Amino acid sequence: MMSYSEVEYKGLSYLKRGNIEIIIIILIELLAILVTYVMEYLGLSTPLQDFLVLLPSSAISTLLIILTYLDIQRGFYTLGKAEVNIGIGNIISSLFLVLSILAIVGVVTYTLSLIFNGITSSILNPIQTLVELFAFITFIMLGFSYRLIGNHYGSNHLSIGGIVLILGVIIFIFKLEYGGLLAFIGLIITYIGLGNLSAMKKLVTAPPPTQASSTPSETTSSTNVSSSSPTPNIITHGGILRSNGEAFIAVSSDIEEEILSSIILNTDYSTNEITPKKLSKGYNSIKINFNTNLQQLTLGNTYTIRLISANGRNIDINVVFQL
Repeated sequence: MMSYSEVEYKGLSYLKRGNIEIIIIILIELLAILVTYVMEYLGLSTPLQDFLVLLPSSAISTLLIILTYLDIQRGFYTLGKAEVNIGIGNIISSLFLVLSILAIVGVVTYTLSLIFNGITSSILNPIQTLVELFAFITFIMLGFSYRLIGNHYGSNHLSIGGIVLILGVIIFIFKLEYGGLLAFIGLIITYIGLGNLSAMKKLVTAPPPTQASSTPSETTSSTNVSSSSPTPNIITHGGILRSNGEAFIAVSSDIEEEILSSIILNTDYSTNEITPKKLSKGYNSIKINFNTNLQQLTLGNTYTIRLISANGRNIDINVVFQL
């Protein structure tokens, strides 16, 4: 990925919101089960449980599924506009749409059965089976999409979270309850991954200079460029450095330039694991992995990461050290 645009940020934000909505749905259902057990322990009747707990929780979950569909659909559509096409975005959006419709039908049918007592399990059970089937397929595909997006942006959290989500759903299909817990953990990991991308955008984005004569925060020139060549305009927007050795920085450039390596000034940390390996014209979001825990650094302090280009140019970026 050569640049990280505002359109991409919006698309990722939609996916992040859809992700947290799924997490909330799961928490609501778990809470409903817990309250039902308590009511059974207290000897309260089943109809009371249905009206006070199961019906409201199902209605709220259905509303959240609809909101999830809208956010997921907007997320993949917006990323598609930024030419971040993972190939299955439309399929996942369609699956969430079908899941939303089935959830609505299920809640309406369940409500009618409570009111009129004329709808038996012969109708409710097939609807529940369809909801579960489409939910399994949808979340497996969603896990694959997180994996692909994670690979695209170099986000380990998204890639790993997507795999954990897929494994959890598959295990849960075989009626192993801990598969549901694994899938829930996968959703949390992917939410963290989407949050990291959003946090990086907020931290490193700076408004572009308003005048041509504006002084960039960091501008360097290559020793290989002749004196008659114009000095390239490279502006750094800062970034964050994490204790696990990952750094997220942003650089605006009016030239294309290959990056060979990176170092943290005044330390022994260096690496050539940089994504992407080439600056493009415009805004560039860059991930650097130093492949070690940065135990010697102090939280909250500002450090300088230097990018070393193929032309011998040094680009220094100030970063804040965080957990």
